[in-house]
Amino acid sequence: MAEIALAGVHKSYGKAHAVRGVDLVIGTGEFLVILGPSGCGKSTLLRMIAGLEDITAGTVAIDGTVVNDTDPGRRGCAMVFQNYALYPHMSVAANLGYALKVAGVPRRERRERVVAIARMLELEALLERRPGQLSGGQRQRVAMGRAMIRSPKVFLFDEPLSNLDAKLRVAMRLEIKRLHRELKTTSIFVTHDQLEAMTMADRLVVMNGGRIEQIGTPQDIYRRPATHFVAGFIGTPAMNMLPAVIGADGRAIVGEGWCPAPDAAWDLPDGSEITLGVRPADLTAVPPRPGAPVFEADVVEDVGTELHVHARAAGADVTLSVPTMAALPDRRFAVTFAPEAAHAFDMRTGARAAPRPRPARHDIKDGSAPWPKKRLSYI
Repeated sequence: MAEIALAGVHKSYGKAHAVRGVDLVIGTGEFLVILGPSGCGKSTLLRMIAGLEDITAGTVAIDGTVVNDTDPGRRGCAMVFQNYALYPHMSVAANLGYALKVAGVPRRERRERVVAIARMLELEALLERRPGQLSGGQRQRVAMGRAMIRSPKVFLFDEPLSNLDAKLRVAMRLEIKRLHRELKTTSIFVTHDQLEAMTMADRLVVMNGGRIEQIGTPQDIYRRPATHFVAGFIGTPAMNMLPAVIGADGRAIVGEGWCPAPDAAWDLPDGSEITLGVRPADLTAVPPRPGAPVFEADVVEDVGTELHVHARAAGADVTLSVPTMAALPDRRFAVTFAPEAAHAFDMRTGARAAPRPRPARHDIKDGSAPWPKKRLSYI
């Protein structure tokens, strides 16, 4: 096990910047997932930790030792690739034991360690087969075993499940988490799949454009996205996003005087342009109300566990997650949500806006109504 510390890590290819000033510490024994769209720099960052890419600027330290100029084989890292990287002419046993053979480990010890790893990964019956005779899941287990047999300080996973079908991906997610629980080896897992990221991570790093957008637990990132990008990237269906302007009282005004969150106010200057976000699961359909926009169900997607209702109104589209169509009063409806379900993002910076402080209860003058604990907002 090892702690990994990145300080100001930057990678450029000529004038193209792949990774921009990343600062990150991965704790000993942690399972960290780096999530982001294709081309965001996540795999490049992983390869710099492994020593497979030179660092343009900054430092990578493993257990307190800077390893910028250390050969990949001496960093104590084992990497599992998307394409398995197995030797097609070798048996499973030979693939598993190859690193030990190169390191000069005696034949008897090699055999014992290969059998031990094969037993852990349920590969004992496949030791004499070649990679071409294996399924995708079996080849991925061999690739993991080849990394594990070296007893590395760090496991690095570069989108290892991308080539597997949906059922195998679930099985391998569980397998990797089980192995991490047993081995407690510091692990960094790169993926573009948010379901993989949310279900596997102790801590999650969201990257975009070579930069870190947010670091936190999966629940922290889902419930309190730090930026407009994170809010839109995490969650299925995606968060509803409505362009708005901050009014004199800090409330969000959408379109021609429409105030969808009358009991939520944000600490931004009057006239600031924001994006107001609400997750589909936080919206509730109610009968049309005076002054509230009327939405009409347009497309309904049945995903088995719930329905995704895509609805339209003049100047706005929203998506709701509902258990059945009975949750809709009609094809035409208004929508409500609790004020605390609303998120606001500064359109200029993309950063999450802080809520405007509410008056303390002891500051409210006699006879005035106290600030409501919870009130539904209508759109």
